[in-house]
Amino acid sequence: MGQPNIRGNLVSGPLQNVSVLYYPKDYVGDQVFPLINSQSPEAKIGKFLKGAWSRDDAGIRAPGTRAKRGGYDITSVSIDAKEYARAMEVTQEDRRLAALANSLPMQPEAEAIEFCTHKILLKKEVRIASLVTGSTWDTTNEDCNGNWAAAATTNTFIVDVFGAIESIYSNTGVRPNRLLASFNTWIQLLQVSGVIDRIKYIMKGIIDQNTIAQIFGLDQIIIAGMVKNSAKETKAGTEFTISRIWETNSGKGGAFLYYAPSSPGLRTPSAGYQTRVAYDNGIYREVRTYYEAAEKQDVYEVSENVDITQIASDLGHYFYDTIAD
Repeated sequence: MGQPNIRGNLVSGPLQNVSVLYYPKDYVGDQVFPLINSQSPEAKIGKFLKGAWSRDDAGIRAPGTRAKRGGYDITSVSIDAKEYARAMEVTQEDRRLAALANSLPMQPEAEAIEFCTHKILLKKEVRIASLVTGSTWDTTNEDCNGNWAAAATTNTFIVDVFGAIESIYSNTGVRPNRLLASFNTWIQLLQVSGVIDRIKYIMKGIIDQNTIAQIFGLDQIIIAGMVKNSAKETKAGTEFTISRIWETNSGKGGAFLYYAPSSPGLRTPSAGYQTRVAYDNGIYREVRTYYEAAEKQDVYEVSENVDITQIASDLGHYFYDTIAD
């Protein structure tokens, strides 16, 4: 006697509670440099020149004479914030079709806002990474020749970082307190025998950001893993070429040792600042919607008005090609 082939007569349809999205979320840009909230897109940050403040020129004042006098020099760094924006349309047809039972589980409005927000965050991440990797820091940018790799014949990670700490301190009197490492550099550092030997008797020998920070007396280690797609867009939409934005040469690693305060303030040193300009409603990232009648569509736009500025080149030390020569 025959049996009905129930499986064979199933009508294929989309699952309504599952979808797949390749969405990198490892943004660290807002952690790198302190945030200054400003009302003006153009401004200046006062910068006291370090020479006068470190000069040993106090003297003995003899009775009946005046004390030795002198002052200091001040300059400024210009801020020039630009508005970056990204928009996406959602048509009435898209909204209506997305609501059908046999549609893929789309949420056009929410996804448009999320998509545009991601674009704004990625643009800022790229800008901050470009400033870190493309600017001149300390006395020079240092080529590590791949010697931070775990398998390097002579690993120089610890020696290099201590050397950079001493260099920044001797040039400024300020001790760097943060280290940013590209993700592939970080993976190698977790396997470096010299690092393992230094921490094996503390915290059960577990290597993490805190234990490596303790080696150098740093406040924070930032792992920067964001990538971007550098392939030219095609009709198929399947093109994808990884570009590691926190490295001079993609795939070869990079790291940045520098000083940054926990928050901006008067007479406070910092390697860089991020300045954001407020919108009319007092927020610093705006989401707005407007309707285009002719196209029967809503437009969702996300924007941010921000500047990323190098303040003191002598408060940062950039290492490139850390894990590959």
